[in-house]
Amino acid sequence: MNEISTSSVEEYLAICSDLVRKWSSPESGEPCLWYRGQKNASWGLIPGEYRFPYLDADEIRSEFVLKAKALLDRVPATDWDWYFIMQHHGLPTRLLDWTEGSLIGLHFALSQDTGKSDSAVWILDPWALNRWSIKKPDLVITGAEFESNSVALKYLGPVYKKLMLPQRPIAVVPPHNSARITAQRGTFTVHGKRIEGLEIQFNTRLKKIVIPKDRCLEMRRSLRSAGISEFTLFPDLDGLCRDIRSVEIEGC
Repeated sequence: MNEISTSSVEEYLAICSDLVRKWSSPESGEPCLWYRGQKNASWGLIPGEYRFPYLDADEIRSEFVLKAKALLDRVPATDWDWYFIMQHHGLPTRLLDWTEGSLIGLHFALSQDTGKSDSAVWILDPWALNRWSIKKPDLVITGAEFESNSVALKYLGPVYKKLMLPQRPIAVVPPHNSARITAQRGTFTVHGKRIEGLEIQFNTRLKKIVIPKDRCLEMRRSLRSAGISEFTLFPDLDGLCRDIRSVEIEGC
């Protein structure tokens, strides 16, 4: 595994900048890399649906759509919107959350760290992923105006047609139709039929940065000084309460 350890925010940012330079090309310029923070460095990049193979994913999706409409301020415009909302509220999907912000990814790696294990940030070149998976170095854009996108439809299709899914995972861009997605600069990868972690299927332009558990507290404080906190990324009452708790109880 292409893995490196870091012990400070400054060192972490230097690694990110070095990757941007290393993965740049004269033809396409500098890539906009994606970041995914995970509180346990030993975890792979496996989406929720594939961690629970006994689940009936189609039944879960159908029940959610049936019962969630009354709880939403705005009914989702597309099937992709429904799928993103399912992921956002904790139901298992074939999606993995990423962000375009390096410090945001680091925050998600450290925000739930209890000091019991090392954390990690995965860094991905999404254009390289799609060049490998769908033979086009383009991101797959979702949203109402892109609803007929044939590639997107193949990866979304009804879960009960799983056998029709393409094999490889791809990078997709959601519409910024919620304050959280905008604040978090959210993006996604979506798995195809193969259930192995992304790091097993694709490792050409994927790097893992490990944060030792004894550096978590100090790096969280550095992030807060840089303006990255729970309330920054969750601009609602839940985020505000977690932010206050973090300062008053955890000291960062």
